[in-house]
Amino acid sequence: MHPNLPGYMYFQAMRFAVEEINNMSTLLPNISLGYEVYDTCYIHNNIHPALDFLSDEEVLDTKNNYTNNTPKVIAVIGPDSSDAAETTSELFNLMLIPQMNIFTTNERLSLSSLPSCFQTTPSRRIHQQGIIDILTFFNWTWIGVLGSSDNYGLHSVLHFTDAISNSDICVAYQGLIPIKVSGKEAEFRNTILQVVNSILYTKVKVIVVFSSDMVAVEFFKEVIEINILRQIWIATETWSVSKNIYTLPNINRIGVVLGIALKFVKIPGLDEYLLNVYYQQKSRSRKQDEYGNCNQQCDSCLNTTVNNFIAASEKRVSFSIYTAVYAVAHALHLVLGCNQTHCKKRNIYPWQVTDALLQVNFSLLGNQINFDQYGDSHTDLDIVFWNWWGTNPFEMIGSYTMMGNLEIRPDKIQWQTTNNLVPSSVCSNECLSGQEKKQKGTHKCCFICVSCAAGTYLSVNGTCTNCTKEQWSTERSISCFTKKRVFLSWDNTLTIVIFALSILGMLLTVLVIITFAVHLRSPVVKAAGGKMCFLMLVFLCVAYLSILAFIGEPRMLKCIMRHPIYSIALAICFSYISVRSFQLVCIFKMASTLPATYDYWVKRNGQYVCLAVLSGFQILISCIWIITNPPDTAIIDLNEHEVLLECSEFGSVANILQYSYNALLSLLCFTFAYMGKDLPKNYSEAKCITFAMLIYFVVCIFFFTAQLIDVGEYVTPINAFLALTSLQGIVGGYFFPKCYIIFCRPQFNTAQYFQTTIQSYTKRESGGSR
Repeated sequence: MHPNLPGYMYFQAMRFAVEEINNMSTLLPNISLGYEVYDTCYIHNNIHPALDFLSDEEVLDTKNNYTNNTPKVIAVIGPDSSDAAETTSELFNLMLIPQMNIFTTNERLSLSSLPSCFQTTPSRRIHQQGIIDILTFFNWTWIGVLGSSDNYGLHSVLHFTDAISNSDICVAYQGLIPIKVSGKEAEFRNTILQVVNSILYTKVKVIVVFSSDMVAVEFFKEVIEINILRQIWIATETWSVSKNIYTLPNINRIGVVLGIALKFVKIPGLDEYLLNVYYQQKSRSRKQDEYGNCNQQCDSCLNTTVNNFIAASEKRVSFSIYTAVYAVAHALHLVLGCNQTHCKKRNIYPWQVTDALLQVNFSLLGNQINFDQYGDSHTDLDIVFWNWWGTNPFEMIGSYTMMGNLEIRPDKIQWQTTNNLVPSSVCSNECLSGQEKKQKGTHKCCFICVSCAAGTYLSVNGTCTNCTKEQWSTERSISCFTKKRVFLSWDNTLTIVIFALSILGMLLTVLVIITFAVHLRSPVVKAAGGKMCFLMLVFLCVAYLSILAFIGEPRMLKCIMRHPIYSIALAICFSYISVRSFQLVCIFKMASTLPATYDYWVKRNGQYVCLAVLSGFQILISCIWIITNPPDTAIIDLNEHEVLLECSEFGSVANILQYSYNALLSLLCFTFAYMGKDLPKNYSEAKCITFAMLIYFVVCIFFFTAQLIDVGEYVTPINAFLALTSLQGIVGGYFFPKCYIIFCRPQFNTAQYFQTTIQSYTKRESGGSR
């Protein structure tokens, strides 16, 4: 223990716990605990007391097997610093003497290679995670980190910077606080001045200090002299409740101090005990330490006021000491097989106590005490604020649990700012909504803000990402909006018109079918092809049905109906007209000149074969198209907020082949019709076919024009109207004249009339040949 006031207080807390246990009748009945106290003189005299504890009657046996060895002590409480504890841990671990570390956060003491080390305070990892969570809570991402030039400071800074590497916090400056050495005061002052200048240069407002209170006192003396104002200092558990620092003259000029401290637990009876000790010691003369270790006395321990002697701030560690003594007592309770009335008196060895400490689990003043496999106990931490003007210098403003739950009451903190606003410590101010961070320099906390352009949005990973083709956004958007999907919907007037014309065309085609069926044996129907013309009429109905696929949101099936099916139906119609025109030319012109060829045509059903071949090519093209790459929904941008849903067929090879083939068939129709222009007028269909094909050619021109120029959302109704026009041209140009004769000119629909026209054609041809 230290010979100063805090160290003396730690000794009295241990003594109080020992006497309290000895006065109990249940924990260790008929067993009394004893103790021996050494002054470790900070870190300069640890080996001497450690060796004395390991010895037996001042003899240290270096034999290999220590199983039955009985050293001077059965357990060690302390030392009270990380460096000292690390020094002695290897020695005590040699004989598995439990070392109860009461004021250390060194993670090395929690290694499995040191099974005899136990910590009654949270580990360094918990302390550092608590500090990180405080920084995150206040959004302090631009900080400085200082550490004392000892093992505690060096290791703490190293582990802390490694712990925050995966967070949003950046260390702008990292420095070391030298230990002040007598005779080198000027060098110490210059080093501190360089540290302060570096902090000011980086413009950080928050500095985390990992240092023992002895080093931190000298550091803050220089900081006060340099007059660095209104910073935020984050204190670690080693100096977060240090009266030595708090009472420095003008210490309030440094700014705000927040700290993470051991949980304060009030020990009943300790104040009264200390008060009694204080007055008893005051009345006694000085006593030199029996063994003369460090040859120091504790005059300064009693040269203080009663209030300082029993100050609550110094008793945070007291509960850690109190816990350590009770943990050893409970371990002895297990080793000695104690019950409520007595313990079995027998030889016990340190390794037995070490094993038993891993099994203890008891409640102490409302806190559950146990140790995990690494010797760590699970206790909480307090968050304290240095109140320069209040009655309580170290005001508790929150807590941090072992589970990582942070609770802070910021309203209790006096920030020394206008309207008591929380100070900011950032390299770059947060970007506005919809702005991407572009890193500037080596620190991820330093960045410039770039607004996401229209058509992009700020994604969850913080980058500007393009919206999909069906979405839109304005500048600085954090999400995309779905564009209005435009298609030929049922609430559109054009839809009603297209639907009505399609149904009308279908009904008219059905009417033609009925008319032809009723007058199937009439000369007009026979001249039109007889039963064979029903094939053409049925596929005209199919074509009219496919027009209905232009209505509604396009899907693959609708797209297939719009084009491949429609093209097949149209190709069959054109094939029929071509074959029928060619057959009439054969009858009137080839039968007399090429009788053998004509006979072959009739006997081999040439008209059916040609119809199948001509139609088959279009069917083959359509099947290949549907199987390999069927037409599907295509999304076309109309404007910033709308997309057109169309079929993806235009421009494809199959689509071009279909239109080209139908155009070829229409040319065949036109050619054969022209060849038969001088046939008997009852059989001559040149005018009708020419009219129908002319309409189809105009439709093709309009179709490709509409595809090449931007007609916007009207492209679908235009295509539907053009397809209807083609069908109506065929029905109107090819079938309506025949229906007109049937209904309005029945005198022309007689066998006699047809024979008369044929005879007139024969005489004309005979006269022309002479």
